[in-house]
This record gives sequence, C-alpha cells and structure tokens, in this order.
Amino acid sequence: MNSFDLFNCLTRQSSVRSFTLAILFCLVSSGSAFWGATLWGQDGTGEENQVSYPKALTVSGDQNFVVDLDLPGVCEINAGKTLFSKGSNLLRKSMNRPHCVTSHPSGGILVGDSATREVYWIEKQGAEPKPLTNGYIGIPMALAVAPDGKTLYVGDAEKRATFRLPIEGGEGQVVARVQARGCASESVGLLRAITAAAEASPRIDTSSGDVEVLVGDRPYQFPNSICWVGEEGFVTDTYGKAIWRFTADGKTEKWHEGAPLERPVGIASSGSTLLVADPKLKQVFEFDLATKEAKPRM
Repeated sequence: MNSFDLFNCLTRQSSVRSFTLAILFCLVSSGSAFWGATLWGQDGTGEENQVSYPKALTVSGDQNFVVDLDLPGVCEINAGKTLFSKGSNLLRKSMNRPHCVTSHPSGGILVGDSATREVYWIEKQGAEPKPLTNGYIGIPMALAVAPDGKTLYVGDAEKRATFRLPIEGGEGQVVARVQARGCASESVGLLRAITAAAEASPRIDTSSGDVEVLVGDRPYQFPNSICWVGEEGFVTDTYGKAIWRFTADGKTEKWHEGAPLERPVGIASSGSTLLVADPKLKQVFEFDLATKEAKPRM
C-alpha cells in the first residue's frame, strides 16, 4: 500500500486524529518542503547555527564569510560563528542555492544564487538581499570585483562565459567565453580564472577580451576556487585533496596535500593566511602562509 492508498483508508474513519496522522504521513513520505517549513519555520531558523555544507569564502577587512549551500545562507566566522544572512528553504526564493561570494566595495557581500539565477548584494547582517541582474545571469559559480571597485565579474556555468556588470547592477556583458569555476582580479585589467577544462587557468584581458592560457595540460584533478595574494595565486583541488600555488607567469606547484583536508572547495586570503572550506568535513581551515600550519575555524 502506498502513502496515498493509506491516506484514503484512514480518511474513511471518522476520527479527526486519524485524518491528521494521514496528512502527516503523506507529507513525510513525499518529502514535502512544507514539512521542513513546519518543523523549523519557513526560513529554517532552527538550524541557523549549524554549517552543513561550507562552499565559498570571502574576506572583507576583519570579517570572514562562508557560504553554506545547504543552510542555505551565509555565516560570519571570526571569534565565533554568526548567521549573517539566511536564504530561503523554498525553491526559487532568494538565496535558496548560494554558490559563490565576494566582498562588496561599499560594504557587505555579493552572493551568486543558482536557484533564482541572480547575484545579490547583502549590505549588512540581516539585510534583505538586493538582486542586481534581474535574472540575466544563468548559474553564477564565481564572483570577482575589479580593483577600481566599479565592475563585478561573474562566471556563468550555464552560458559558459564570464560576464561583467556595473557594481550597482544591470545587464551583463560577455567578457570572454571562459567557463570560470573560480575567478580573481590579478591586477588592473587582468582577471585570472580557474576552469575544469585542459586550459586550467586562463588569464583574461578585461579590456580586449583576449584570453591567455598560462596553466594548461590540466595539472589539477578538479580545480574549484582561486584567490590571488600579491604576485601569486592559490587553487583548491577538490579530488586531489590539495592546494596548489602558481605564479603570474604560470609556474605551478602543489603547496599542500592531504590532512586536514578531505574535499577542499572554497578558498580566500587575508594576506597572511588562507581560509579553505571543506564541505565533507563541514569545516573551514585556516592555513598560515609562512608555516603552512593549519587550524579549524568553526
């Protein structure tokens, strides 16, 4: 007997209790989103202090932010862990599937969300996410802000291209046909991207759209994110359980491999440290750039 046959059977009885139990049974067996909303509240506030899938990171001054894909939302991790912005557990509502994050030059953070095909600006803790593209972007997987703070770059997995748009929002324009899983501003006019293709790390001239491949032959098993620190970049290799380092001219080497990492995904830098998100371990690790010493941050 399936759940709906049971429902019909129970509802033939006059008992209000039986009717209620039938409804609850159907909701559980069908995996209804309403069940989660009833248990936790529509915004899932009962789970706000649990990070279950830390995916992307950004550093803004003395603030460190981590995107949790499953929460869904963004937490601030400093001395402790604080909910910065809670997304909706309802499909196609804002911040339902956040994938990427970067700091906004005017304060707050920018978050890319695949469920609503949008990039949001969250100005401060608890603020309503402000949509910037009116759904123009397909699946935003990578975000980077130009050094002048006026332009936002977005790696779109659906359109397999990297777009630019004004920092205040608007319709995007194609910069290059590069499907970036991660991107970072290397310097004025130059954007460094990470892809899952053989052309592992192309450098994009944002003025001309020209693409120069400096790291090819796919040295990484599955590159996921990138950050740029001074004259060099760092890349997470999810399947390789590693962090790679490469210079502006394309020389690359494995910087760290293995424990405490299992599946490194997101990466960001404060200048003297690297923050690395590992969703398998539900943890963010901080690496000292000088000593490579690692410690958990959550």
